[in-house]
Amino acid sequence: MRERWKGPLVLKGVLSVDDAAKARDYGCDGVIISNHGGRQLDQAVSPIEILPRIAEKVQNITLMIDSGFRRGTDVLKALALGARFVFVGRAFPLAGQSGVEHAIGLLAKEVDTDMGLLGLRHVADMGRDRIIGVHSHRF
Repeated sequence: MRERWKGPLVLKGVLSVDDAAKARDYGCDGVIISNHGGRQLDQAVSPIEILPRIAEKVQNITLMIDSGFRRGTDVLKALALGARFVFVGRAFPLAGQSGVEHAIGLLAKEVDTDMGLLGLRHVADMGRDRIIGVHSHRF
């Protein structure tokens, strides 16, 4: 695919360090770590649990994540563990554009409030050190 497509190439559904490394080696610009909401494979690893291992071992690729992110703290945890982008689409109601805009506003306010509680001014300052101890047995 990389030989035929010169634009950005992203692979969704990655749940292992090896698969993320292969995607990078085959020329993908990014991967979306996802179990598709656990609908197909209810015993698959949670994306948030595998994210730190992928981030540690696979460099030079954009890591994105989805599957179950609904709150501002969820977004900040994923960013702290190595994601560059967090998909939160399921959190938005199907109430038309105004409903989606309202949901985006609520989520943005949550992220801002949570950052303030953590003493952060910029999302880029969110690091793993901000969540160690909260779920250190998992990460």
